Amino acid sequence: MSDREVFRAYMKAANRMSGSNDNGHLAEAQVLAYCRGEMSKAEHDDAEAHLVSCEQCLALFRSARDFLEPGRDDEEEITAAETGAAWSSLWEKVQDTAPTNIRRDETATVVSGDFQRSRKKSLLSRAALPLAASLLLSLGALGWQTWRLLSERRSRQHSQEIAAQLENRQRELEQRLTQLERSGGQQLQQERDQRLALETERDQLQARLAQLGHESVPVYTARLSSERGAEDDVRVRFSGTTKAARLRLLISKPYEFTEYAIEFTGENGRVVMRASGLRPNGDDGALGVQINRTAFSAGKYKLRLFGGTERKPLGEYGVLIRVN
Repeated sequence: MSDREVFRAYMKAANRMSGSNDNGHLAEAQVLAYCRGEMSKAEHDDAEAHLVSCEQCLALFRSARDFLEPGRDDEEEITAAETGAAWSSLWEKVQDTAPTNIRRDETATVVSGDFQRSRKKSLLSRAALPLAASLLLSLGALGWQTWRLLSERRSRQHSQEIAAQLENRQRELEQRLTQLERSGGQQLQQERDQRLALETERDQLQARLAQLGHESVPVYTARLSSERGAEDDVRVRFSGTTKAARLRLLISKPYEFTEYAIEFTGENGRVVMRASGLRPNGDDGALGVQINRTAFSAGKYKLRLFGGTERKPLGEYGVLIRVN
């Protein structure tokens, strides 16, 4: 018996159980036409309204839809072994539920492809109705088992997809962590190199400071005023290995300007040294400036003092440099 003949037999048996179409239930042809979309709009609306209120026709519609619905591309086919096992279970249920008082000549009536009634009305005994009901229940059980198998396979497939997504996500996270570890290692190496460079520079400065501490840098204090005479020159002496000397210049009204500038000129008028941005320091407002031995030779020089950023001339003073 083909699948179409089995389905038509199932539908006719269901119609007999519901009293055919006498009670307003949908017939086999109507259910099939509704599933296939072959009804007119008015017929479709009537059938749909009936399905909403009739649980029995709704169950038949769901069975017909599941039977006629084509399989999806991602749906696994049921194997022959599973189909055989389901039919064997169905046959056992039919045999268990079939009445024992059915005569051989009555059970010999075979349902044909169109599920035609027997030509002899005497064969339609009341015992055929329980058999049809058993067949209907068995087919429903088979449909439920088929649906359960499909649901389990879909659930397994969905679980496998989720597992694959989780694995991909975990792999991406591991790659990201590896990249962060590499970048973090590079950053740590850079910070380590910078720290070593700073420590080296610090050691060099400390060595330089220690070297300067051993060198003797003499400090000369001189007061600059307009009352100084020609013989009151500022005297600076470079002796031995002295490479520099520091001058502390005391002036009147040291805080009149925020900063000062000085320049040294030789006897020929050429400027040998300039210093600017000198600020008063301490209670006496002394101006500090360091002169290097390499810029001066023995002789007399002029020290010119300027006040403010506009370089206002404040006076000229003599400086005597001696070198031993």
